[in-house]
Amino acid sequence: MESKKKVIPIFCDIKPSELRIVNNDNVPLKDLERFNLALEEAKYTVGLTFNSSKGNLSDVVKNASEIVIESLIEMESEQKMIKSSRNTPMAL
Repeated sequence: MESKKKVIPIFCDIKPSELRIVNNDNVPLKDLERFNLALEEAKYTVGLTFNSSKGNLSDVVKNASEIVIESLIEMESEQKMIKSSRNTPMAL
């Protein structure tokens, strides 16, 4: 993804390999190309899958929230380490 933001895809009633863009000519070609690149990248991103005929949506929501919380904790730790390294004087 262009922005390199963390993404946690949730695939509902579709396998990631089945993701496709349907062009309806209402979207500028440049936007369509950008979305297609992001979609191709999402296909290979580990995410959560939900099959409505077999699963419980509340389980997916719970798993997603746990992943988001873990990700926020990791990001906070990384930011603290970066801040700490900036404030530590370098030995010469």
